[in-house]
Amino acid sequence: MLSLVASSQTPCEGGLAGQYPCEGMDLLCVRSFEETGGNPPGNGNDCWGWSFQDREYVLFGRSDGTTIIDVTDAVNPVMVANVPTATVPSLWRDIKVIGDMAFIVSEAGDHGLQIVDLSVVPSLVPGGSMANTAHYTGFGDAHNVVANPETGYVYGVGTNTFSGGLHIVDVNDPLNPTLVGSWDESYIHDAQAVVYNGPDADYAGREIVFAYCGYGGFRIIDVEDKADCQTLSSIQDSSWVYVHQGWLSEDHRFAFMNDEIDEVNGVAENTRTWIMDVQDLDDPFVVGFHEGALGVTDHNLYTHNGKVYSANYYAGLQVLDILDAASGTLEMTAYFDTNPFSNQVGTSGGAWNVYPYFESGNIAISTQSHFFMVRPSEGTSTVVDRNVPALAIQSQSGRQSVHSGRAELAIVLDATGRQVAKWPLSASGWSTFLTEGWPAGTYVVRTASGRTARFIQR
Repeated sequence: MLSLVASSQTPCEGGLAGQYPCEGMDLLCVRSFEETGGNPPGNGNDCWGWSFQDREYVLFGRSDGTTIIDVTDAVNPVMVANVPTATVPSLWRDIKVIGDMAFIVSEAGDHGLQIVDLSVVPSLVPGGSMANTAHYTGFGDAHNVVANPETGYVYGVGTNTFSGGLHIVDVNDPLNPTLVGSWDESYIHDAQAVVYNGPDADYAGREIVFAYCGYGGFRIIDVEDKADCQTLSSIQDSSWVYVHQGWLSEDHRFAFMNDEIDEVNGVAENTRTWIMDVQDLDDPFVVGFHEGALGVTDHNLYTHNGKVYSANYYAGLQVLDILDAASGTLEMTAYFDTNPFSNQVGTSGGAWNVYPYFESGNIAISTQSHFFMVRPSEGTSTVVDRNVPALAIQSQSGRQSVHSGRAELAIVLDATGRQVAKWPLSASGWSTFLTEGWPAGTYVVRTASGRTARFIQR
């Protein structure tokens, strides 16, 4: 793995950054799975970030290991080192960081928990491999690892121990990781562990896990006493299929959740981002959901500075402003489509994870085939004008129907940015236009007022 040739930032203009449909997100770089050091026919999966002094790094998960990438100059990323898988390749790998230590799990058999000291990374010559600093084998395979930097505990979830629940490891001394507790009332697919600072005074300052339990719904668990974890509450909604993952609002009042299978099963026509009110940890409830404009499967999401950053497989990165969580009001204000030539339900490709926490404002996206760095476009407004209606498109065979809500002219661009049509939109109802005979691919509809939407011509 070597430094790659210099390139330049690609701005999002006219609804495209190069070949990638976008709104409010510029492309900094894109690298293939193979360019990150992956061996075909493997895949990319998770990603996380680490910062050291004035440098920023991405840990890019692969089926066969983890690539550490210097993204300080995000237009020209440097593949610094490879951490090989502990055993064999696997589709799934997950990474978290506490301080200067990375914690890596995989569903590969007997993989355990890899612990890697990142503090040596800035001094490495790019292109080599890194060995584990320590290796915890109290579990074999794990779907995910949850880390709480405030307390120094990591939680293996979806492991082959404790019914797939919480496998709690003290890593305050990372060279000597120690099993200190467990919780086995349900399988957990993913979770977030925090020192609680929300409005429920009964649990102020206690370590709480918010658990996303697949077919088992949503659980809130008090893990302050690692030897005696207590379930505080649970939710199971009839509209949920598989409670996949989620993240708290920064004030710990609401939890945002994605269901990975509702679109696949046809329960949801379009992507749903669920909101739960968790202001009373003993009695949380479902507020509702935000329904997106596309029928794609959602995967992982995180909250930061009043926004939800979602990695939604074939739709790529979608950014939702949290306008009013109490009423379930979210609004998509930016997106970057990492898979411009496919727009479908399912989990076989597309954006797996997103990391929006770099101080630079740059954002990492890991997909099953590529690694991306993007950043908000200069001058992107974070204020949503509620008086401007969203642009919606319904696709039928050989034609597209557009709902505008205002009379204006729209242009249609193909994946290369070439204008292929002009469509006059009406202020009421649906405006229908023929696309029969058009080449297959992704098209962007952009109105004179700057609104955009896209459709797939098959």
